[in-house]
Amino acid sequence: MGGKLSNLSLEYFVLLSFMAFAFSCATPGSDEESTTSTADTTVPTVTTISPADGTTDVAVTSTISITFSKSIEPRNVTTSTTESCSGTVQLSVDGFNNCIPAVVTYDTSRKIYTLTAGSSSAALELTSSTKHQIKATTSVIDYFSIALASDYTSAGFTTTSICTSGCTWSDAAATGMTAGSGHAVVYHLGKLWVIGGGDGSSVYTKVYSSSDGATWTDAEASGDWSARNDHAATAFDGKLWVMGGGSNGSSLLNDVLSSTDGKTWTIVSSAASWTPRHKHSLLVFNNKMYLLGGIDNSSAKMNDVWSTSDGKTWTEITDNATWSKRSGHAATVFDQKIWVMGGDNGSTLSDVWYSSTDNASSWTQASTSGTTWSARSGHTAAVFEGKLWVIGGNAGSESLDAWSSTDGSVWTNVGAKSGETSRSGIESGVMANRLYLIGGYTGSAYKDDVQKYAP
Repeated sequence: MGGKLSNLSLEYFVLLSFMAFAFSCATPGSDEESTTSTADTTVPTVTTISPADGTTDVAVTSTISITFSKSIEPRNVTTSTTESCSGTVQLSVDGFNNCIPAVVTYDTSRKIYTLTAGSSSAALELTSSTKHQIKATTSVIDYFSIALASDYTSAGFTTTSICTSGCTWSDAAATGMTAGSGHAVVYHLGKLWVIGGGDGSSVYTKVYSSSDGATWTDAEASGDWSARNDHAATAFDGKLWVMGGGSNGSSLLNDVLSSTDGKTWTIVSSAASWTPRHKHSLLVFNNKMYLLGGIDNSSAKMNDVWSTSDGKTWTEITDNATWSKRSGHAATVFDQKIWVMGGDNGSTLSDVWYSSTDNASSWTQASTSGTTWSARSGHTAAVFEGKLWVIGGNAGSESLDAWSSTDGSVWTNVGAKSGETSRSGIESGVMANRLYLIGGYTGSAYKDDVQKYAP
């Protein structure tokens, strides 16, 4: 009799447990929507962004929040982990040509998602004096598998300047790095990278990185990496890319190499479609890499423009751009345009050209006015504090000057670095809202120093 009661008690307990489990599965939790009998079939939308569109003087340490009209499944809200624009929610300062890596979190309603610039291991600041935009793509999907009807892109907010109380030049007291002249500087994965270079007799094999501009670490480059100078480099698709260059003007290359970590390098193409060259430019625009101008093995200067999305297959946009054939020019992307400035076509140049077309097929010369920078080659271009910068060039002929512009037409003399002679083959990079100048040739000395412009 006791055994039967025990069996009945056990069966009753199992039945109650099953009913309780079934009830809990049928009842939606307070922090996410039900997927059973009350499916919400409305299309999710973006309702608010914070900071709001048009807001100015936003602190560079701010987070960004995006609020949706309904709960969104967290696994469908992802962000870029490198400078390459990926993820379903993106943060950019250049029209989503590149993106700011960010970490995403969400509230209990799953409607408000917050982006913090950086990664789980390293925080980043927003870019100073610059408009930031948020994009939410149609891959943002709610709990009922309903996506945004179309990509949402905010008009943008603008951050405050870090130079409100003034910025000045100082020596970063760099150690552990050699640059010389004809090296390349790239910002990638929260660090500045110095790649190659030379001292007029030797060509450097080293690749260095730094997170503060002062202490540099040898990446111990290996694989298909080879020594070179006067090459061009950029960051794209989560990788470092190096193209062309040579050995002090000889044995010029038209190879394409890439690396995710600066240590292991892979040949993407040993002989790209474009002519071997050095003193050319390389940049990223509209999700492609663009190679511009330079000088070939016969010392002929070029004004061709090539593009690629993978480093293997190249498209020649033009073999004769509107700007004249040149080498030693500076080029960058600013205000959603490609800019080509100065250089040498037999004489040094001070012209400014830009292209805003999707494939850089059409070029316009900026009408400069007022006092502007002198003709030069071997200088560097940067985008810093929401402005276009031209720095250095013309080894030994004058002081190491810097000029900035908000439109490429009207230029302001930011001032020279005290006690420093101008130099060619100089390179620049921006990291953590600080502008860095690295190396160069003064006409009598090859430099390995790092100069920093900061508050």
